[in-house]
Amino acid sequence: MKENLISELTDWVKPFFSSNCSITSASSDASFRSYYRVSSPDSTKIIMVAPPEHEPIESFLDITQRLFKANINIPKIYKVDKSQGLILMSDLGKDKYLDILNKETLYCLYTDAIDCLYKMQNNADKIGLKEFDKLEQINEMKLFDEWFLNKHLKINLSREKQEQLHQCYSHIYSIILKIPKTFVHRDFHSRNLMVTSKNNPGVLDYQDAVIGPLTYDIVSLLKDCYITWEDETIYSMASSYFAKIEKDHNIVYEEFEYWFDITGLQRHLKAIGIFSRLNYRDNKSSYLDDIPRTYKYIDNTLSKYSELREIKRIFIEIGLDKIYG
Repeated sequence: MKENLISELTDWVKPFFSSNCSITSASSDASFRSYYRVSSPDSTKIIMVAPPEHEPIESFLDITQRLFKANINIPKIYKVDKSQGLILMSDLGKDKYLDILNKETLYCLYTDAIDCLYKMQNNADKIGLKEFDKLEQINEMKLFDEWFLNKHLKINLSREKQEQLHQCYSHIYSIILKIPKTFVHRDFHSRNLMVTSKNNPGVLDYQDAVIGPLTYDIVSLLKDCYITWEDETIYSMASSYFAKIEKDHNIVYEEFEYWFDITGLQRHLKAIGIFSRLNYRDNKSSYLDDIPRTYKYIDNTLSKYSELREIKRIFIEIGLDKIYG
């Protein structure tokens, strides 16, 4: 940490602390944002530092208001400096879901998360939220061939193969298009959920929320890029979520599960592209460790549905089955 930044942040937060405080790094994420914990004998708070040229904070402030009104457990905001990209907010603690999840805790923690998700989807204000549209979804999937196939694996697709793959992306989108739309957090997983004693979980990293497919957040939660569960566990919890929403939508479980898997396919293609980009563009190499787990989700889904045989054929022809088989 730069000493001058710590000094500036210390001066900035002084009015909120009755005694001397110390500032330490709390965490960073896959964006340009970073977080610092301000500690004093009386309390702790968090400072989010979001460089305005990379991470404008208007969306974060907007979604914060929507989720606060929906009674979601999110950080309370005390002070904002838009010009510097600084937000002082309450501290939801140090215990991420990822740190606490195991076979003994998963059902309790995921039940809380599913309850929170259902409340968020039904109560959060959706007016004015942008749509998670075709261009954005397909561009996200194209990160897979740009940064993973080309940059990471050094696989140069022929023009023909590239066109075939992009046709597959369009097919995936055509399926997702049929899914009912709702409020989508967009990164609802174990690194962004905090274990809290009241109104569990605490929810973070929601600034990219959109109107999108009903199944997006639940598959982010259960087919998590950072932790692996057996299929029996994943689909058992997915059915628990379905039991909550089936009265609101005229669908059967088999259709829901199909949408769940296809939405996951789109998300995991994007995630692998982003993990690769984080390594080569942003010097964050640790995300490469999450690619094999994430690709396994993709491979399982491609093997599960015959209508995805074209994309599976392409992946076999370029050798992905030999690398991640």
